[in-house]
Amino acid sequence: MCGIAGIIDPSRSANDIQSVLLRMTNAITHRGPDDAGHVVRDSTGIGMRRLSIIDVSGGQQPIANEAGDIHGVCNGEIYNFESLRHDLRARGHRFRTGSDAEVVVHLYEEYGDDCVTHLRGMFGLAIWDQRRNRLLVARDRLGKKPIFYAQRDGQFWFGSEMKSLLVAEPSLGEPDYRTLGHYLQFAYIPEPTTIYRHIHRLPAGSLGVYDSGRFSVQRYWSVDFEPDETVSDAEWAQRLDHQLAEAVQVRLQSEVPLGVFLSGGLDSSAVVAYAHAAGLKPLKTFTVGFDRDEWDESSDAARVADHFGTDHHLLRINETDLSGSFDQTLNSIVRHCDEPFGDASAIPTYHISRLAKEHVTVILSGDGGDELFAGYSSYRGALFAQAYRQNVPFALGRHVLPAVARAAASCLPGRWRYQALRIAKVLRDSALPFEQAYRDKTSVWNVNQLRQLLTRDAIEHADFLGEQYLPESLWKTLRSDRDLVSRLTEIDIRSYLLDDILVKVDRMSMAHALEVRSPLLDHQVVELAAKMPSRVKLRGRQGKHILREVMRGKLPRRTLSKGKQGFSVPLRDWFRGRLREFVHDTLGDENSLPSSIFSRDYVQKILDEHQRSQADHANKIWLLLAFAAWHQQYRSPSSCGSQLELSDASVSATSPPPEVLRCES
Repeated sequence: MCGIAGIIDPSRSANDIQSVLLRMTNAITHRGPDDAGHVVRDSTGIGMRRLSIIDVSGGQQPIANEAGDIHGVCNGEIYNFESLRHDLRARGHRFRTGSDAEVVVHLYEEYGDDCVTHLRGMFGLAIWDQRRNRLLVARDRLGKKPIFYAQRDGQFWFGSEMKSLLVAEPSLGEPDYRTLGHYLQFAYIPEPTTIYRHIHRLPAGSLGVYDSGRFSVQRYWSVDFEPDETVSDAEWAQRLDHQLAEAVQVRLQSEVPLGVFLSGGLDSSAVVAYAHAAGLKPLKTFTVGFDRDEWDESSDAARVADHFGTDHHLLRINETDLSGSFDQTLNSIVRHCDEPFGDASAIPTYHISRLAKEHVTVILSGDGGDELFAGYSSYRGALFAQAYRQNVPFALGRHVLPAVARAAASCLPGRWRYQALRIAKVLRDSALPFEQAYRDKTSVWNVNQLRQLLTRDAIEHADFLGEQYLPESLWKTLRSDRDLVSRLTEIDIRSYLLDDILVKVDRMSMAHALEVRSPLLDHQVVELAAKMPSRVKLRGRQGKHILREVMRGKLPRRTLSKGKQGFSVPLRDWFRGRLREFVHDTLGDENSLPSSIFSRDYVQKILDEHQRSQADHANKIWLLLAFAAWHQQYRSPSSCGSQLELSDASVSATSPPPEVLRCES
């Protein structure tokens, strides 16, 4: 695991390129505090910061071929590197190290750009071919590891994080506020865009080639989501069991301590079960607990930890303690994302990663299970909405029945009133055309709310409300004639999982030099799950049916019957409690949000409604706070590059953590 960076600039001397490259890699020291390496040839330089996991003593990068004219850097892990090395040796290649990264260079010699199709793992890599004067960059199939790039006037930059590009050329930091429309609706900025006009993300499952002053991108992998109805349920279960066991097994390769993130839900518990069966000892597990029962799953995690006898560590996040350093946590999260990021579960992910790093260097997680096996309640909701539209006349479903539910809410007390209002909204939304209902259901701020939040100039000039909020390929998926659950799982894998979940996991873990491996997102597991019919995944009101069947007898019964809770944060209560003053001071500051974009009156209205418990605006407030934190860092009096460099140093892996949480082992 590393952070990588590079530059091509024919106008600079080799010494200048070396100097810039050092700045680029120093900016991401947190991703690889163990070692550094650089190579400069002609007008090109590539470099890395290394987190040593495989071949700790001998796996330095960049690494070259036998002739020394092809150099590579790789961020991530290649799980099939041993078998690849065996095949390459048989073809005459000579190896100097035992690292997985060296395999990539020899694969490129043998197969050219197709080398990436032979790799099983998570990676962001770069190969400089001095013979042909060309650069190849590539990203793993699911997009677990990032690659950012920029090109301008014959220059080219790339890196694992945007801060590497910004310290190399601060002018690349010109913001592109058109991306805010998507951010405010869906809490993330989607690939290939970023908050910066000149910086782009290399899409997942894609490679890019810089040759003769031009950069071209092509996709090398995609998933076939067409269900296979010829396989029996029993055979699906047998295949999945074998594939999951093998996916966990290959991810136990490590020369440093390894553990598992355990939420207490089905997915992470399954990873613990397979790791235990594979003989991982001592098996260390790590869990987040909250001071609100509604959000706390620590007792469920403890049940699984006791079942397998793990060395269990519980991190309790307490509102009272957290309130004293919430500003620091917020700014650290945004700084490591390099742009606004609206998923508040980054808070516990950031802190549990810090705790885990005190004990291990590698962590396995259960990410991906909900998307692969239809675990979200939204899939059941979509099926209800489909039946509702087909069987209830539009006027009755859209207006009359929701009005009845709202009228009932006015006569009910407390939580029953909230439930009736929720039912009214579900009925109203279910009557909408599918595409509109999907957009409204998945939005934090819907279109009507954005028209009040944003100024008229912003709406007119920045295209915040453009209808094309999903790539055309995903629109085609929504409109296809495949079954509904299959379509929705594909969209979630290619959008929410890619641009939200995996971004959060990568940035928050690497902020503490912690490597996270996700067995459920092994591309072979994903390809298998994509072919499963929806009936195998969603049975009645229960999602992840096939995974529950596979894990029957391997996990405690209560774990198997536990419903989906989600890794969410009690922001609603925190923002009405000890964080109330912080929220109002931050968003009430006239410099926190640019007045050319945001309506201050409407922001205040949102804050007031939340405080008076008239509505739950916690997620909206978090999105505004994250944007305000990024805006403050961006508009610092220091230059953009210098500010990022200083900021990153302040939260490096070696700096003392804020004492805001309690750890129980």
